[in-house]
Amino acid sequence: MSVTAAPAAWVRVAVHSFRTATTVAGLTLLLGFGALGAATEPTPTAPSESVGLSAGPLEDLMQHNRCSVTGFDRTVVPSQAIVRTPEGETELVSFDRGWAVFSGEVAGELVAVCLGPKRA
Repeated sequence: MSVTAAPAAWVRVAVHSFRTATTVAGLTLLLGFGALGAATEPTPTAPSESVGLSAGPLEDLMQHNRCSVTGFDRTVVPSQAIVRTPEGETELVSFDRGWAVFSGEVAGELVAVCLGPKRA
């Protein structure tokens, strides 16, 4: 073994160790940030939970006016909507006003779209 061969082998081992350590550290950070992102993501709630649709009068209003929180088939055109005002009040309004709330033209939150009460 010559004196000149030893430093080259030592440098090669050092470079390989550094590359391996850097790769492991990078993968650990990537996995850690991925787990952190998944852990801090809010879980989606059902529409009925987010707007309190199981609260008496609102549920009755929705049943009486045949409302849906998810919408209807494309061939069905709703005539009314239920919106929550910025003050927290729930109102039955025209579909046009509900659409304005949905599109952000009017302040509030669209709760449901409705077909209107059944005709006798």
